[in-house]
Order: sequence, then C-alpha cells, then structure tokens
Amino acid sequence: MTVDELFLTAILDCTRSDLYLHPRVLTDAEQFQLDERRARHKAGEPVQYLNGFTEFYGYRFEVGPGVLIPRPETEILAELVIRSVKADRRRDIRILDIGTGSGCLAISLARELPECRVVAIDVSETALVYARRNSVLNGTLDRVACVQRDMFWFLDETAERFDVVVSNPPYIPGSALGTLPADVRHEPELALDGGPDGLHFYRFLVPASWKVLVPGGLLAVEFGDGQAKELENLFAVTGPWDKIKIHQDNAGKARIMTARKVI
Repeated sequence: MTVDELFLTAILDCTRSDLYLHPRVLTDAEQFQLDERRARHKAGEPVQYLNGFTEFYGYRFEVGPGVLIPRPETEILAELVIRSVKADRRRDIRILDIGTGSGCLAISLARELPECRVVAIDVSETALVYARRNSVLNGTLDRVACVQRDMFWFLDETAERFDVVVSNPPYIPGSALGTLPADVRHEPELALDGGPDGLHFYRFLVPASWKVLVPGGLLAVEFGDGQAKELENLFAVTGPWDKIKIHQDNAGKARIMTARKVI
C-alpha cells in the first residue's frame, strides 16, 4: 500500500478495498489527522509510529517510539521456527525469545503453536510495555512471559532449559547508524546498534544459547547483510552445533541462520 493508503486505512479503520469500493469525503477531523500524519512522516517519523500499529505474521501489533518496528523478513524467522516445531510433533515446547521488542516473534509463535510456552526477554522496559500490551491484545498473556532482563545476565544465570531459542538481535554496525533512512533513525538505537561490526551480540548469544538449549534444541537467529560467513564461523567454533543452515529472505539475501545443539 502507498503511504496515504496506510494512513487512511488506519484513520478510517477500514481495508484498502473499502477505500475504493466505498469512497467518501473525509470529515474535517479526519482530514486534519491525515494532513498531520503526512507532515510528520515527511519530517522523518515512521508510518507505523504515526498509525500506532503494524502487522506481523497476520496479527496486529501496537508500536511507538522506543520499540523496534517489526520487519517482513523477520516473518521468515517466525515461519522457520513454526515449521520446525510442528515437524517435531512434540508438546510442551519451551521457547526463549531474546530481545523481544514489540513481542512480535514471541506472540506470533504462541498464536501459531498452542502447545508452546514462551519466555520473552528485553532490556528495555519501554519495549516490554508494548510486548505485554500486544500479548493481551492477541490473547497470549497466559503463555508469554515478558521479562525485563539483559540477555547477558539472563543466559548466564537461568537454570531453565529451552527447546527453541529465537532472536533478532541488533546487527547494524555502529558506524552505519548515521546512514540509515530518516524513519529508521527514529527507532531505538538500543535495538539497532550491533557494535563495530554488527556481530557483538552474536558472540555471546551463540555459545550461551547452546548452554540453555536441551539436546537437539533449535537456535534460530536473524542477521544482517554480509554477516553470514562470520556468523557461520562462530557457530563452527562454539557448541558443538549440527545442521547449520542459512536461509534467504524474500529478496534472495542470506538473512536467517538455524542450528541444532548436538545431542
């Protein structure tokens, strides 16, 4: 959809088809909202923040300043985990979502996998406000525990073991943050900055996840452009891991890596 279509469907609470099947003149209040959102978007604010929500994996998620906006490529990460869990045909699956942000991954997994329980951690209380609210809105509050914890402390201290660890950590090199589009720069730097080469979090996340996974457990992570080889090497020297696979996004770029903890 165009930006105006996104604004209008939000303001009028309708579908894109409704805009054309049932056209009407906007009220003064509606026109004011549209003009204001156009102006703020032109100044760099993300459409999703201005509308107050976005969609991910077919579900609606509230978003706003202080929380990362879910991206379409992350839906591939969700799909890979869902397919893997369904193929295992097991019940009482325990999933850890590291850096949950809006809760898009944790909640989508809980919606699609009624047999799972998810622990969703994030260091940002602002993000967790959205995650908890989205869990209520999507009816998963009984199976998604949103916990404010730094992943470094959590993974080092937890005694719980998980069948799946999933994460979309910050992976943009710090030096590249200033070159991002204006709307992306409105998103929290905490959720974007992956250190000098973008791999800061993975260097702890990969070996630490091995420790909290059950034998045969799945680790699935999203990563940035040009990081596949170094990340693959990291898996090779930690673990041990088995079935290390790289998966492409819809643009044909390497985007997701999955691996199994060796039994």
